[in-house]
Amino acid sequence: MRAITLQGSQFRLADLPDPSPITGQLLVRPLFTGICGSDLSLRKQMAALEAATPEEARDQLPVIIPGHEFSAEVIGIGPDTDTALKVGDRVTGLPFTHSHDGPACIGLSPIHSGGLASLSCIDAVRSFRVPDSVADDLSALTEPLSVGLHATNLASRNSGPNMVIGCGPVGLAVILSLKLAGRGPILAADFSAERRAVAATLGADIVLDPATDSPYARWADLGHTPLPMSPLLERDFRGLPPGLNIFECTGAPGVIDQIVKSAPAHAHIIVVGVCPHEEKFTPTEGIVRELTLEFSFAYRPEEFASALALIEAHPDEAARLITSRQPLANTEAAFDSLAGNAHEIKILINPNA
Repeated sequence: MRAITLQGSQFRLADLPDPSPITGQLLVRPLFTGICGSDLSLRKQMAALEAATPEEARDQLPVIIPGHEFSAEVIGIGPDTDTALKVGDRVTGLPFTHSHDGPACIGLSPIHSGGLASLSCIDAVRSFRVPDSVADDLSALTEPLSVGLHATNLASRNSGPNMVIGCGPVGLAVILSLKLAGRGPILAADFSAERRAVAATLGADIVLDPATDSPYARWADLGHTPLPMSPLLERDFRGLPPGLNIFECTGAPGVIDQIVKSAPAHAHIIVVGVCPHEEKFTPTEGIVRELTLEFSFAYRPEEFASALALIEAHPDEAARLITSRQPLANTEAAFDSLAGNAHEIKILINPNA
């Protein structure tokens, strides 16, 4: 098979042996594979590992075939696999599986190769048949949309208003999920004019550039009047005070601390962005205002199925996340473009082109 490998800081287009599905797995031909912020973080971590490794030992560094969000065609089925799926079906699936060391993510592990290849293996039980009406490129968006849908489902304390910090694929998925659930109003903040424009088309009621307009000064525009800290509530107050949902979708250093310092009392903060670095904040800032700080990871299988149904019902909205489609040989340039250009949202790689 043809595949893109990442070892240290080096991408290579390689010819590798075809994988063989074991019991419980499907052998699939990826159709479109999205590049994710997690992939960019992986690249940075692999480059840092390379820099810390003596040059003579760098050929021993782990080799990863990235790509954990993809649509595919079933080519084969592992022996004794109990599944209703059949060869020729188009599928998308949760990129998680089991390994001898515990749970592993397909495309982020040297053991389980991902979708930047002409062949891959995924778990049959975590795969879903793509409806005939859903295009190959759109079905590759199921994974990132599931991330946003799971985050909105976690925001269960307050119905709204909602603030979304960062309008990359995950932030936009949060906006779309909130809008389709009738949960508004929605304020979206991003430095990119292109991303703000897409946020508006997906249902954000207020979009702003945080470089010139602080989102934390717009509570009134959202129709929200923050209540005071609990000791200053009226003595006959009952139930949970109405609060604000704030979705942190950047993963950028210092943003969690900024939100904790700026959020109104009783706000629910959901951290969705990939944040591999150490973060610091002062707990007292959140204690006196009774902030809820929750971390969102991935999605549940039923949410993955719901995200695929969302794409089927709203294909035009989902398509707005895609900024380009590239052949497999352009993978390194696509990584560079996504990391360096704020106008990029979702770049899809066609492993067969």
